[in-house]
Amino acid sequence: MEANMQASFSKSVRIRRSRTFVVALSAFAIAASVTACSTKKDDGPGAESADGVKMGPGVTKSTIDLGVITDLSGPFATVGNALNQGAQIWFDELNTDGGICGREVKLDVRDSGYDLPKSISLYSEMEADVLGFQMILGSPQMAALGPKMEEDDIFVMPGSWASSLLGRKNGLIVGATFDLEMINGISWMMDEGLIKEGDTIGHIYLQGELGENALAGSTYAADQLGLTLVGQEVPPTATDVTSQVTTLKNKGVKAILLSTTPGQTASAAAADDASGLKVPLLGSNPSWAPQLLGTAAGDALKEHYYVAQSYQLFNADVPGAEKVREEYAAKYKDEPIAVIPWSYAAASAYSAILEKACENGDLTREGVLAAYPEITELDTGGIMPPLDFSDPSEPPTRSVLIARPEDNPLGGLKLVREAETSDLAADYPMPQG
Repeated sequence: MEANMQASFSKSVRIRRSRTFVVALSAFAIAASVTACSTKKDDGPGAESADGVKMGPGVTKSTIDLGVITDLSGPFATVGNALNQGAQIWFDELNTDGGICGREVKLDVRDSGYDLPKSISLYSEMEADVLGFQMILGSPQMAALGPKMEEDDIFVMPGSWASSLLGRKNGLIVGATFDLEMINGISWMMDEGLIKEGDTIGHIYLQGELGENALAGSTYAADQLGLTLVGQEVPPTATDVTSQVTTLKNKGVKAILLSTTPGQTASAAAADDASGLKVPLLGSNPSWAPQLLGTAAGDALKEHYYVAQSYQLFNADVPGAEKVREEYAAKYKDEPIAVIPWSYAAASAYSAILEKACENGDLTREGVLAAYPEITELDTGGIMPPLDFSDPSEPPTRSVLIARPEDNPLGGLKLVREAETSDLAADYPMPQG
């Protein structure tokens, strides 16, 4: 029966709605730097194949090429590698079942090291030869490349949950945004009595859109719930946040929010414990990696840390997660991290849009953009709450689950509360890019 459920899930993923994203660094500067010309001569943009499907860049009669710009060597390398693993599991499965439109989907994966100039350069090198980008990791990268990607009519999935990516025509956010994670998480802490009205809470957050968007959520929640918020900004390259924790201790905080790298999370937990502060820690979803349990901060994390995210745990008892576990065990030896099921589900969402474009007989970039709003439902086999992509100014879900660390071989987390949308999150006016 489990095999039947999994097989059904593999073929049933569908989407709905219209999402996009992005903002702007300098459109002119980026446009000037992106001058690559395609080396593919196979069929030519606009050519029609024997099956009657119109083809664009990155598409031939037998293949669909998608780009991936990710971090395999920088501060988010652990997450970047896991994102690739989850997506590759999906696309290997998809290709075994015949691909999309009878074409094998190929991923061209490049390492940016989370460096913004390098990401822009890689986009320049790759853009002309791919149909779209299955993943670009990083809110700063998405912000800088946004105007050029819109100009190129290229469909992109960001490895980000920043609200600034809402309201555009050519991109897909899969899950609740960083601000909603904090709003739901703080509401849960209030409900559980971990904090109360009148308390002071701290927020250590990264420079850039991840941290700024999460801070917008914590600021809104604090204002609405009668809390005092003290923020501490850190660069992505920082490894030690002891001084920030000390500052927050001196401010009398009753909890600390972490929109940080995993390494910074470990540093914060160690400082929280060693200083005698010992307050609850609540992290944005990129702040966690199970490898942290093997550090000196492991015990402190198990005692004090929680994470808010909109996707199910690796060890969840749902068909989608069961499928990912089975395929991951057969394919990889690395210790799995929490984001792998999300990456699998997100890749299925991108594929469903391409499948709709195929149905419409148009695998050009314009055809993909036209197919996007026609998708009306995404079923991820329970990995995520029901997702609705019909309104580009809204995230596909506002629901968030709460988890905490435990020693187990499947992601290092245990579920504390299933995904829910707090009243505060339901009423939150979403910012736009």
